[in-house]
Amino acid sequence: MANGPGQTDDAERRRLHAAFLEAVNIGDVDKVRQFLSNTSIDINYAEPGTGLTALHIAAGRNAVAVLRLLVGIGRCDLGIRDAQGRTAAVVAVTVGRNPAVGRYLADLQHGAGIAVPAQRRRPDEQTDSG
Repeated sequence: MANGPGQTDDAERRRLHAAFLEAVNIGDVDKVRQFLSNTSIDINYAEPGTGLTALHIAAGRNAVAVLRLLVGIGRCDLGIRDAQGRTAAVVAVTVGRNPAVGRYLADLQHGAGIAVPAQRRRPDEQTDSG
């Protein structure tokens, strides 16, 4: 049975995103940057089966440089949950064993705390630094 045009596109999309997630997994900042310049890459693509996004993988691998790059793009959906119901912030703490990164991602996700620029904070909001 022949593949239709949509099936070829889907297979190519999965292959491209698998390569993107592998670059994130090994912490290759330059390669991740190249992938992100490709308009075909969905930064929030979730790996079939596990539901892991690039942000989940970077958080779990404690790949802080890649994580900063992903967050800096400004298009990461911090609320995406993997197949186990975990956000990237939870993965950072439980898998990456990095509570500081977990807190940072949680603050970004909820628009509060240390991750929010001072000009966007509520006047009465306190952070750890003041």
